Amino acid sequence: MSRIDFFLALLIVVCFYSAIRGGQPEKRAVVIFIVGIALTFVAPSSSAHRFTHPEVGILIVDLVILSAFVMLALCAERFWTIWICSMQVIQVLSHIPIILIPELIPQAYYILTAIWVYPMLIVLTIGTYRHQQRLQRYGVDRSWSAYST
Repeated sequence: MSRIDFFLALLIVVCFYSAIRGGQPEKRAVVIFIVGIALTFVAPSSSAHRFTHPEVGILIVDLVILSAFVMLALCAERFWTIWICSMQVIQVLSHIPIILIPELIPQAYYILTAIWVYPMLIVLTIGTYRHQQRLQRYGVDRSWSAYST
């Protein structure tokens, strides 16, 4: 199984679980992940020059994803959204090394820009699981902050 196949399998399992068992914030995070990852697959430069210079398209997608997660964190009554925002900030900042060190190995740049999605998916899974625990314990789990309306 290649790393792309592993990632897509993990993405499908986590998104399916969160879409079925999660509350509204978890379901919105699933949409953000799916749209963001779809855009990331089409955003890189041509294959001959991929990750040899700053990937502006991926950086723009990462910034859009960050803004979507920040909006979700500001409105949702969930702690995990803050963790995902912080990981996405690191994801955005991972584009800086190639700007500062143009001779950076393309594989290192690729890993820097791709690695944070794995812990983000794990955090979404944990958030969905905790949502289910709160539903079982209290019968209700408020999705949105009172300040978000």
